[in-house]
Amino acid sequence: MLLQTDSKNKTDVSKLKSVIATLQTNNVNLQANVDALQEQLKKSLEKINWFEEQLKLGRHRQFGKQSETSHSLKLPLFDDNESDEVTETITPIDDEMEKVNYSRRKKKGSQRNIDTSKLPRETIIHDLSPEEKMCACCDKEMQKIGEDKSEKVDYIPAQLKVIEHITPKYACKPCDTILMAKKPESPIQKSMATANLIADVVIKKYDEHLPLYRQSKILARDGVDISDNTLGNWVMGAAEVLAPLGEALWKQIVLSKYMQADETRVKILKPDKKGFMWVYQGLDPGNRFVMFEFNLTRAASVPENRLKGFSGLLQTDGYSGYTNIGKQEGVIHLGCWDHARRKFVEADKVCALKEQGTAVQFIKLINKLYKVEQEIKHASNEARYQARQEKSKLILDAIFDKAKTINALPKSKLGDAITYLKNNEAHLRRYIDHGPAHISNCLTENIIRPFAVGRRNWLFVGNEDSANKSALLVSLIQTCRINKINVRKYLVYALNQVHAMRRGEIDPTMLLPQFINPEILN
Repeated sequence: MLLQTDSKNKTDVSKLKSVIATLQTNNVNLQANVDALQEQLKKSLEKINWFEEQLKLGRHRQFGKQSETSHSLKLPLFDDNESDEVTETITPIDDEMEKVNYSRRKKKGSQRNIDTSKLPRETIIHDLSPEEKMCACCDKEMQKIGEDKSEKVDYIPAQLKVIEHITPKYACKPCDTILMAKKPESPIQKSMATANLIADVVIKKYDEHLPLYRQSKILARDGVDISDNTLGNWVMGAAEVLAPLGEALWKQIVLSKYMQADETRVKILKPDKKGFMWVYQGLDPGNRFVMFEFNLTRAASVPENRLKGFSGLLQTDGYSGYTNIGKQEGVIHLGCWDHARRKFVEADKVCALKEQGTAVQFIKLINKLYKVEQEIKHASNEARYQARQEKSKLILDAIFDKAKTINALPKSKLGDAITYLKNNEAHLRRYIDHGPAHISNCLTENIIRPFAVGRRNWLFVGNEDSANKSALLVSLIQTCRINKINVRKYLVYALNQVHAMRRGEIDPTMLLPQFINPEILN
C-alpha cells in the first residue's frame, strides 16, 4: 500500500513539474508577445505623431503665414535672455545701448509719394475768357494776382506701330548694275518684330510673369491680332540668337572663386514629367552673374558636370547631390543656415509643447549668428573674419553641443532638424573661416523666387529644348537685375548686336550684363 502511494505521489509531482514547465514556457511566450505589442504600439504612436505633424504642417502651409521671421513666431529677433542652459557656454555679444536723438518732419494727414520729376510734362492752362475777366461791379479788367497748380498723373496705353522700310533700287543699264541701300538687320530673320517688340514680350513673360496667351489677349484688346504661337516663336528665336551670350556666361564659372547653387522643380509637358531648373550664381565682385540650367533629373551628375573645373567657395543647402563636388580638390563646401533654421521653425509650428520649447531655444541661438552678420554686413572681409572667430564660433559651439544632448524621434520635425544639424555640422561651421562668405544660400534662393512666381502663372514649359532657351533668357534678366542694369535697354541692345556677334565683330563676353558699359545703353 505504501509503495502504491509513493508511486502515485511521484506521478503527481511529475505532472506538476510538467504543468509548471508548460506555464513557464507560456509565460515566456506571452511576455515576448507583450514586448512585441509594446514595440508595435511604440512604432504606431510614432507614426501617428508623424502624421499629426504632417497634417499640422500641411494646414499651416495652406492657411497659415508663410513668414519664417522671428516676429511671425512671436519671438524677438535677437533675444539674449535665454535660460542658463542655453547661454552659459556663450560669451555675451556686446549689446551696449546708445540713445539717439534726432528730429524729423511731422507727418501730415495726407501725403503724395509719387515722384513726378522724371515724367514727361504737359501744361494745360484753364483761364477765364476775356469777358469773364471784366469786373461786374466797375466794368474794369481784373489783374492777375497768382495762380493755383495741381498735378495729375495720366496713363497713355502702349502703342504698336508699323515701320515700313523702303529701299529704292538704282540701275546702270550700260553696265548692267543694280544698287540699293543696305537694310537694317532684323534680330530674327524673316520676322516682322523689332528688337523693341521682342524684348517687351520676353520681359513680360520672364520678368513680369505674364503668359504668352494673356499677352496675345491684351494685344487683341488693343486691336492687334498676334497669336500666342507667334509670340512664342519670337521668344524662342530670341534665345537662339542670344545663345553666344549663354556660352560666354557658362565660361565664367571656372573663373569664379565664390559660387552658390540651388535647384527647383518645373513641369515639362513633353514628356509629361517633372524636371529641374538648376541655378548657379557667381558672387565675385565685378563678375556677378546668374545661370539657370534645365535638366530632367535631379541627379548629382548635373552639377558635377557643370561645375567641373571650378575651384573656390561653393555654398549650397544640405542636398546630397552636392556632396561629391565638395570633396573635389580646390572646392570648399559651405552650408546654409537659412535651411537649418527653417527646419526648427517648422518644428516650432507643429511639435508638441515640450519639443516646441526646444525648437525655440535653437532658433534663438541661430538668431545670434544672424545678429553678428548684421553687425558686420558692411565690414571688410578681414573684419568679418575676425568678428566671426571672436563671436560666431562660440555660438556655433553652443548650438552643436546642445544638439548632441537632444533625444528626439528621428522622424519628427524636431528630430529632422537635429539630424540636419549633425549631418551638416562641418559645412555649417565653415563660413566663419572665410571673410567673403555669406551665412546662408539666401541670395540664390531669392534668385529662384521670381522663377517660382512665374511658374504659378505659366504652369509648365513645352519641352526640354524650350526649357533650356527659357533658362537662358531668365539668366540674362536676373544677371541684369543683380548688376543694376536696365533689363529692357540691355535686351534691345543685345538683340541689335546678334549679327555682329555671329560675324565675330563683337566678343560676346563684353556684352554680358556684368561687363557691359552702362553708358552705351542710354
